[in-house]
Amino acid sequence: MPPVPAHFTSRIAELEALDSAAARQEGDPVDRSPAVTVVVGPGGVGKTALAITWAVRNAGRFPAGQLYADLRGFSPETALPPEDALGAFLRALGVPPERVPIGLAEQTALFRTITAGLRLLLVVDNAISAAQVRPLIPASSGCVVVVTSRLRLDGLHAEGARFVDMAPLPQEHAVELLERSVGKSRVAAELSDVTALATLCGRLPIALRVAGARLASRPKWPVARMVAELRDERGRLAKLSPVGEASLTATFDSSYAALPPHAARLYRLISEHPGQAIEVGVAVAAVRVPEDEAADGLQVLADASLLEEVGEGSYRFHDLVRLHAKSLPDEERFDVVPRIADWYLHRMTRANMVVIPMRWRVSTVRARYEDSTPLFDTGAEALRWLDERLPDIVEVLEETFALGDDELTWQLCEALWELFMYRKHYQRWIRTHEIGIAAAHRCSHAVAEARLRCQLARAYLDLERFEAAEHECSKAAELARGAGSRHNESVALDQLGMAAQGLGDFERAVEFFSESLVIEGELGIDRGVALRHRRIGEALLQAGRTADAVRHLRLAQEMFLEIGDVKAEVRVCVALALIGARAGEITAAKRELERAAAVFAESGSPVYQAEVQVAFAEVAEFEGDFDAVRLRLTQALELCGPVGGPLVERVQARLEALPARPDRPQPPESATAQ
Repeated sequence: MPPVPAHFTSRIAELEALDSAAARQEGDPVDRSPAVTVVVGPGGVGKTALAITWAVRNAGRFPAGQLYADLRGFSPETALPPEDALGAFLRALGVPPERVPIGLAEQTALFRTITAGLRLLLVVDNAISAAQVRPLIPASSGCVVVVTSRLRLDGLHAEGARFVDMAPLPQEHAVELLERSVGKSRVAAELSDVTALATLCGRLPIALRVAGARLASRPKWPVARMVAELRDERGRLAKLSPVGEASLTATFDSSYAALPPHAARLYRLISEHPGQAIEVGVAVAAVRVPEDEAADGLQVLADASLLEEVGEGSYRFHDLVRLHAKSLPDEERFDVVPRIADWYLHRMTRANMVVIPMRWRVSTVRARYEDSTPLFDTGAEALRWLDERLPDIVEVLEETFALGDDELTWQLCEALWELFMYRKHYQRWIRTHEIGIAAAHRCSHAVAEARLRCQLARAYLDLERFEAAEHECSKAAELARGAGSRHNESVALDQLGMAAQGLGDFERAVEFFSESLVIEGELGIDRGVALRHRRIGEALLQAGRTADAVRHLRLAQEMFLEIGDVKAEVRVCVALALIGARAGEITAAKRELERAAAVFAESGSPVYQAEVQVAFAEVAEFEGDFDAVRLRLTQALELCGPVGGPLVERVQARLEALPARPDRPQPPESATAQ
């Protein structure tokens, strides 16, 4: 065996998996085949170190000895033929060189004869195929074979093989490996920089070992100096290459060279995806091939340990592998980000059409799917997809803006509306819309800029930053009038009304809502008319004009029912239920709130669900049932707490203002004694 690596760290689960495979074989009187375990992972992840460490620690379990062969499957040199490895094994087992057969079949037969009944450990390193390994497997059930490979050698499953996947080290163990290299005191003094260094090394043991060696040999260097060097992606792979050994680049080159052409092209191009998650649809967009070919290519890359499979049909790059893929020449790579952005735009639009079917959009993408079968069965399912992809969508949006593709940028931003309305994500909401507005302005699309300013203003309204909302809506109204966009002007007026309402100017709010209502009526947008009646009703209710408020709310409810917008209709129901509860109609109010709760439970919006719970708490307060008030407010807090915002603060304040629960009576002393 080669020597045990000096700074081998962690890998407890992987070592236990090897222990389990060997123990299973020892305790199975029926299975007479040797135990075969394949350790799979990318180059530099520490597969060989794991196999050697386990072999040395378990040497006593194999009295007949240990055999090691490096099959050089991913070496720049020619892979070692199995007959060469088998010949070396036979000589190591005492067969005179002149007695070693020339042919592979004869060698295999002799090897199995000699090893019959022996307890022998074999480490077969760097295999590239099952065919390269199969002749090296003894016949004895007392033998254990540990194979390492960057490929998932599925062909060895027929030999009873188990598979152990190796990923980069967890962050804490990556820091521990650096600590062993450079010393505890140095790590303790510069822990934040050491943590950053571990991240820049991708938590790959080979890269961590190189970084640790460089720092250990330069005791006067602050760790921050090396962190600064590695932040430059262009030279990172070269700086993390072991001196006198195959570089990281060469390690990845050898894996890349073994790929079939379609997978190699996918490897080069998909590295341009700015996000982390790579699904089949993204791959199809990046390389413009049929779905089955893209899916096959992704699986080939995963089998070669160049991608990590993180879910069904979802993959991701290791950071250093991505750098290698991006360094490979391909003129087509400059087209990839716009292709992926366009794919996301179409997918997001189709999701949004399920969440809010009747919403007007500036982007013309929706028109392509008017007569198409919905992509998602429910709005909640569509929101779940949007929410899961949000980090990648934001990365793509930022990249399209950096590349100057302003049309795509503002359309991606507009398509985030449904998700942000239901799930909020305020920080990303504001950040993406600042970018989207800048893109629309840069390409002189006044209608899109007005639209996005209104969408940004809605975030400010939710956060009760009413002056900021007024600023955005005033600018949006000005842009809309200049562009002749009556629809956008109406939206801006509507939100100016909401800002005025938030500032307590209910009369001015009703004026803005009424102006917007007229425009919606002129445009023939029934949903818009209904929504403005709801807004007017809510403002009048706050102003204390209950009878006038009910009239507008009832009209809104009837219109929403007529056009089939159930979610909008039950939002009106919540307001009407509270009005009824104040008038003593408690049972009817609860019934309406139960209906609203059922609708919002399917909506995928925790905020809407929380608002219903707050309404339930208000009804319970009318009844004087403070236990129910506390329960409902607690449930509301659980729903909206992760979202944040003023609603959370209001619910917390109401909970704190509740009268304390009376102490429960203590049991009598006699009962306590018993």
